[in-house]
Amino acid sequence: TIVVPPKLDKVNEAIIDATSDTLSDKSHTSHTSNKTSSFTVQAFPLSESFVNFISDNSNALKCLVNSTLFAGSTNHTPAPIDEHTDFKIEEFKLLLEEYLEEIPVENCIEKIICFGPSQVGPNILINNIERYDRPVIWPGSDSENRDVSCLWDYESSVIRGFDLAMSSGPLCEEPMAATAFVIKDWTGSMKYEQVENAGTPIAGQIVSAVKESCRQAFLKQPCRLMIAMYKCEIQASAEVLGRVYGVLAKRQGRVLSEELREGSGTFVIAAVLPVAESLGFAEEVRKKTSGFAMPQLVFSHWETLQEDPFWVPTTEEELTHFGELGDSGNLAHDYMMSARKRKGLSTDEQIVVSGEKQRTLKKNK
Repeated sequence: TIVVPPKLDKVNEAIIDATSDTLSDKSHTSHTSNKTSSFTVQAFPLSESFVNFISDNSNALKCLVNSTLFAGSTNHTPAPIDEHTDFKIEEFKLLLEEYLEEIPVENCIEKIICFGPSQVGPNILINNIERYDRPVIWPGSDSENRDVSCLWDYESSVIRGFDLAMSSGPLCEEPMAATAFVIKDWTGSMKYEQVENAGTPIAGQIVSAVKESCRQAFLKQPCRLMIAMYKCEIQASAEVLGRVYGVLAKRQGRVLSEELREGSGTFVIAAVLPVAESLGFAEEVRKKTSGFAMPQLVFSHWETLQEDPFWVPTTEEELTHFGELGDSGNLAHDYMMSARKRKGLSTDEQIVVSGEKQRTLKKNK
């Protein structure tokens, strides 16, 4: 996901140019391979609770998808909706409008093209092209009065490119979340006689261009990883509380509460633990406490890791505190490199760091 640009650096010093580092003028333009069309896309952050909001209203979103006339789907007939479903969709629309208040697009709720990935995910694609007045996705709107230009004919390719970008983000090829993408401009002539001379179908080129635009627009904003969190409940005696806390701290866990069970000397500890750190957690807790603590792990939620995976020291204070390399430990960067390495993607790992400092292992006799 992406976040609003921070106003403080890692040593709690105010970033002087924070006002100029806004979310404006950070759009990205990509061209199709035959240079007949280009797309300008900009990414905007949504609140972290938007992921849970979409998950809680998944049924209403699915009903909306089934009742919507999508671009390029001439054979698709929108499914009829009853009064109860219409009420659910209208309620979903009112709640969604609150999340889109920060996006600088006039009448943003009426310009939504689709959700993603798979049309029901926690990301939104918004149309802000001046000359393109596409149909509204919400039931009850007049979908017949639509722009009959060729933009509508190729919008299905735009949706496909957006869906591919949302399914595999640029950080570690995992699905994106809580991000709104605004298409600010769509230029180029896409007449059918030009398509025949293009050499390759224009629809596939549009898919690739939109996918690249979304990924690069995402990278131009402050990127953050979203990590899955387990809710951890541990029953332990007073003698081993310190050891339990030590294991939790070692694995980036966070204690929420600690209660003494009445009538016994057992403490019940409620904590959250990253799923990435949970491998072997129960075994380590039992080993450290000699079996006097029993953890239970249940999936809880997704949480934004408030650490920049691409952070490098820039200010004088950061250089003094972290050094020029800034290699004091970056949890988000470690998670990202671990996922990329596991998937066989490129990493920034260097085999030889300082060639002049290497030495031979040969022993002179």
